[in-house]
Amino acid sequence: MKALKFLFIILFVLCTSSIFGQIKKKSYVSTAINYISDAVFMGRKDSIAAPYLYPSIAYHHKSGFYGKGSFSYLTQPDESRIDLYLFTAGFDFKKNKLSGDFSATKYFFNNASYNVISEVTADISASLSYDFKILNLTVNASNYLSNNENSDLFLSSEISHDFLTSNNKFQISPTAGIYLGSQNFYDAYYINSRIRDRKNNDPENTTQTVIETVIEESESFNLMAIEVSLPMWYSKNSITASFLPVLVFPQHEASILNDDTVVKEELENVFYWMVGLSYRFK
Repeated sequence: MKALKFLFIILFVLCTSSIFGQIKKKSYVSTAINYISDAVFMGRKDSIAAPYLYPSIAYHHKSGFYGKGSFSYLTQPDESRIDLYLFTAGFDFKKNKLSGDFSATKYFFNNASYNVISEVTADISASLSYDFKILNLTVNASNYLSNNENSDLFLSSEISHDFLTSNNKFQISPTAGIYLGSQNFYDAYYINSRIRDRKNNDPENTTQTVIETVIEESESFNLMAIEVSLPMWYSKNSITASFLPVLVFPQHEASILNDDTVVKEELENVFYWMVGLSYRFK
């Protein structure tokens, strides 16, 4: 864990120290609307699909600082509602072949949300990418805070290669990544869903045994998921259309106490996709 915290600090220093000498940009406002077929995080998801339609608006200053706001509308039948509000402030840069981003995000989930990260309240994230021509290498570090006052550190690494058309309007970037971290977020989500279920069935039932069992394992740092994706974009003037199919191979099943029996969680490979349309005001 100490090594991860050190890496997170290094990424932050590199991001903020790159303000000087970065490529000059103009300030702009952008809007977007996206759809995701299911809410998947680190290979984990609820048994009920959580498809979202989420519009967003962002302001990006020429210095690299930016702010963004969005809400996620749950489109699942019989569950239609605004499930999440997000507000992000950050800084990004690009200097020669090196690019990076540092951001902080605040989450406001609906109390009825069954999103697998519905107990997360905020995150701080940093990333660095370098273009080696043959491939791009990206390293990410994040710290997620949950309602149970525990936090999760996540570390991921991705490699990709960009294919562009001659007019640079269409791009496709096959990507593969590994994701490591702890599971306090999943622990909080699981406890909350168990408490909700037990209150519905028996208000006097206790969840103390379940809580102790899950917490003991959730603090371990492990390989969480392996992911392959095929992001693609088409841009013309100020409009960009995007599509992202993703296949996730979740790793490290959790041990869960169910009716006084410890069972291994059954994780299945997950496929989901995202589609979006954005407009940049010049």
